[in-house]
Amino acid sequence: MATAPQTEKQIKEFEQEFVDEVWNGDNYDFIEETHSEDYVGHWFDIEGGDADRAGLEAFIREAHAGFSDFEMTVEFIFAEDDMGVTGFTASGTHDGEFMGIPATNNVGSTPGIMVHRFEDGNIVEAWAVWDALGQLQQLGVLPKSFTLASFLETGANLAKQDVLKLAKGE
Repeated sequence: MATAPQTEKQIKEFEQEFVDEVWNGDNYDFIEETHSEDYVGHWFDIEGGDADRAGLEAFIREAHAGFSDFEMTVEFIFAEDDMGVTGFTASGTHDGEFMGIPATNNVGSTPGIMVHRFEDGNIVEAWAVWDALGQLQQLGVLPKSFTLASFLETGANLAKQDVLKLAKGE
């Protein structure tokens, strides 16, 4: 079991361990060991709302299924009081379905930031953002130059592939 972070130094060490164990190591038990039962994740969720602990695990599993060689590289870590901030670059080959998008077999990388708030040594709240538009452009799902015509064409192509229904869970 992970040691509960108490100091800013321990929070920084934890942030690196979280990336190593979960994102790069497929150790999903680490989430249950380190995230509060009442965990709330304020980031993109397929259902459109906040994510709980199970939703976090499901999202990470989906990323691993969609990118079999998924790797997250830590770019920086900051800690202050009860919060840790990790800047990262995620990369991989889109060789499986991800968020309803069929495999493109294209390689992509995207920068992002995740923030964790700790209480009693557990993560109780988190935020995350990444360059989803850039990721979709690299994977060839969206055109690199974004015009109204290319937007409409992309929407029509996604509709033909039933990707929009898949993304909505229909």
